[in-house]
Amino acid sequence: MAFSLFGILAVILETIRPFLPVIGLVIVVEIIFIALVLRRPQRSWRRGLPLALIGGIVVGLLTLALGPWLTSATHADLAGLLDWLALFGAGLAATALSALLLWPPATLFAHKE
Repeated sequence: MAFSLFGILAVILETIRPFLPVIGLVIVVEIIFIALVLRRPQRSWRRGLPLALIGGIVVGLLTLALGPWLTSATHADLAGLLDWLALFGAGLAATALSALLLWPPATLFAHKE
């Protein structure tokens, strides 16, 4: 199979298709958290940022450590630069996504100092 953008997107769609209900639920819960934070103007978005970043970094490191295992591979199976770049790209994406998902609840539940 030749690599093309549509081929890659088709593989990604087939990979996440079983998880679409869970993804939809997460989106709904995030919207609820964002609405709750916006209803409380005394809450500063900066208050939850450190906790969200720490959580994102932890998830990113776990992705780097466990990423190959999710595909029934090991780190020894990563043969070339492209494999390693894909793993680090997945780690960065997991870091960013989890930090963004954690930011509204962390802001909502952060206590005043």
